[in-house]
Amino acid sequence: MRKINFIRLLCTVFCIIAIIIIKIVNLISKTLCINIIVHSKLLLIVFVAILALIFCDILLSHRIYKGIRYFWYHFTIKNSLELQMIDAGFYIERNCYIDIPKIQLSFNNNFSAAELKIRDSLKFDKKLDDVVLSSALGKFVVERHYITDDGNYYIYELIDGSVSFKLVFNSFKEFLNYNKGIDTYKLFLDSRTAVKLQHCLLVGQTGSGKTYELYNVLLQMMNKQVKYELYFADPKGSSLAIIGSTINENRTAVSVEEIIDLLEQFVSLMRERKGELKELLKTQIDGDYSTFGLSPYVFICDEYASFASVLQSMEKKSRDKVKSLLYEIILQGRQLGFFLFLIMQKSDAALIDTALRDNMPLKIVLGNSEQQTYITTFGNGVDIPNRHYSVGEGVFTEPTIAPEPKLLQCPYCKFDILKAF
Repeated sequence: MRKINFIRLLCTVFCIIAIIIIKIVNLISKTLCINIIVHSKLLLIVFVAILALIFCDILLSHRIYKGIRYFWYHFTIKNSLELQMIDAGFYIERNCYIDIPKIQLSFNNNFSAAELKIRDSLKFDKKLDDVVLSSALGKFVVERHYITDDGNYYIYELIDGSVSFKLVFNSFKEFLNYNKGIDTYKLFLDSRTAVKLQHCLLVGQTGSGKTYELYNVLLQMMNKQVKYELYFADPKGSSLAIIGSTINENRTAVSVEEIIDLLEQFVSLMRERKGELKELLKTQIDGDYSTFGLSPYVFICDEYASFASVLQSMEKKSRDKVKSLLYEIILQGRQLGFFLFLIMQKSDAALIDTALRDNMPLKIVLGNSEQQTYITTFGNGVDIPNRHYSVGEGVFTEPTIAPEPKLLQCPYCKFDILKAF
């Protein structure tokens, strides 16, 4: 039994026994006409008060002052977690009671998310880092966890697994109105997440919704206050090539040779921007392209694995040239406003250079992918929220808001996408 529960139980049992004894004494005193009733009544009041304090302590420890619903969620989830932690061996025996790590739990206003804090210790440090807690949290699941800077607590960010963050747009007008509320140099991923424009790797099997998510992103880019200069590469000549030709045929490439030429044009413009930005930085040394309201340039390559596989059959000179161009964009493009969006089904090292992949800050995996896909995309030792992902659902990482994989539910557009373009 936990220490706090042991103390509560001990006090409760003592008070109940004392009250019973007082009642018996009162009964005897009345029978024998002995005048000790006054004193027994005072003792009775004291022990009843102690019981009331124990009851109030239980209510306050589960935040009853925040409402009945808050109390119930806090009580059921915390007690479930404590019991399962004991079953899993997260306790220390101390004579007639046990100690488990200190737990703190708090919910947001609509109970769609919560924060769980568990006190770290020498004995449980590694276990707390690896344990899967979702099964003990009712309808809540652990989205990500980390340790505090002082190393004293593990923080687990929880979300209600039944709550949807998916945006649904019934018309293009609705989409445009929502997009107006997002910063010019940001893109929204779902109702709770907007990320700064940056290099992006989008991964997902056929039918996972990655192409549809790409359409959402493109529509956002095309309807910003600052013009986004878009370049399209589609080695399979499918839907992105059609949309690219609709937007700007001169910036759309299908064959490997055309894609290489388009990359060279893209990098040539980036080098020109470098000289332009150099002069602007003299007025604000820590700025970037967005500081001065410049247009971002985005190179989107769908089915990048198909492009890479054909490139492998070409002479080394061509392969080295493409690798050099891609690295130049990846390493210099952020400040200049030149970005790569690569879309593929898998992100294995055989399909995409490891260093290139690792230098793409925004990584998205949609659908139910193999464990190896998560490892190659996000790296070893990351926790993927364990759930079934429907079309357009998945996880993403971004250095600022999601250092570990975080749940994502892409928007759903009920209007004609091609007509919108």
